[in-house]
Amino acid sequence: MAAGGRAGGAKGTASLTSEQRTRITTVIKEAKVRPVESPSFAIRVGVRIPREVRLYPLPREVVELRPAWRRYEYIVVRDDIIVIDPATFEIVAVLPEA
Repeated sequence: MAAGGRAGGAKGTASLTSEQRTRITTVIKEAKVRPVESPSFAIRVGVRIPREVRLYPLPREVVELRPAWRRYEYIVVRDDIIVIDPATFEIVAVLPEA
């Protein structure tokens, strides 16, 4: 699935350059958060994840690359980065492992 999502709450596609995608992936991997190994939810934009899933704040460097993600948090599912709206627990972007 291509990187998709919502910019500032408006529906749309979040297009990332290959450089942005690489940098975001590197920064997230350096954070070494605990991945969700066996999710009980679909990995797809628009899906609401269970509220008991622990979300992590997006690193400052990621927000600088994607300012529209300022209020979002994230999880890692296996090796994919999943950007979540913490107000609704809705998936707003999926960055598959390259």
